[in-house]
Amino acid sequence: MVRNSRWIVGAGLVLFAVLSAVQPVAAQAPSTFTLQPGGRAVVTFEAFCTEFGEVFPTKINLPDGVVTDPARAALSYGVGKGLNATGEQALQLQYAIWQAIGTTNSPKGDATAQDVVTNGKTVPANPQGTSVVDAAKANQIKLTLDSFQPIGNKVQITPTASDNFYGRGQITIENTSQQALTLFMPVGTRFPSTDAKQQTLAGYATDAKVTNPQTAPAQLPATGGSETSIALLAGAFVLLGLGLMARSARRRV
Repeated sequence: MVRNSRWIVGAGLVLFAVLSAVQPVAAQAPSTFTLQPGGRAVVTFEAFCTEFGEVFPTKINLPDGVVTDPARAALSYGVGKGLNATGEQALQLQYAIWQAIGTTNSPKGDATAQDVVTNGKTVPANPQGTSVVDAAKANQIKLTLDSFQPIGNKVQITPTASDNFYGRGQITIENTSQQALTLFMPVGTRFPSTDAKQQTLAGYATDAKVTNPQTAPAQLPATGGSETSIALLAGAFVLLGLGLMARSARRRV
């Protein structure tokens, strides 16, 4: 009995060490998702301004393409460094985007903005699959704009003007074709305003929830270490049970 207790305690210590070594995986924006015929995806996105001096849009249209490569490169670099995490850093990213596309009279910002201007020059490569914009133009999917609103309150953009500069929205994508589609929203997806006098926005996906026929809703991509920890825990208990059964069988023999 004592030897069995020691064996169980030892196994528990090993299990604790394994689970302690599992680190949560930080949430990331989804790259691609697959829709079966009739499947739907609800995609959340954020979007920055691309036209300095114009008013932030009150309403936007569905995406119709991508913005210029310099704006895409700056946006990709800034989001990759987490500059969308706070309003203060996001404003510096906005300044950098305006400068990247050649706006001469936009604010220069601080060192954060200048880092994006200097180093954010690599246009993001598209993943394998079909852009949601191209799929919509090919009548393979149906796009519906569910919501859009500015993020936070208006801020001082220049010494004489205050406005919003980035926003958050949600679109629903439905596969209306007869084949499975692997889709993605390109970084720098172009969202024009419903008013030609207002800003055009450059967007990127932050989340995607997919529902395919005969499947439960799934969030893409996997965003945490909890599933891994649960799987390891279950596997460890199975091994523990098998070990105890084997020891009992040997004693009976």
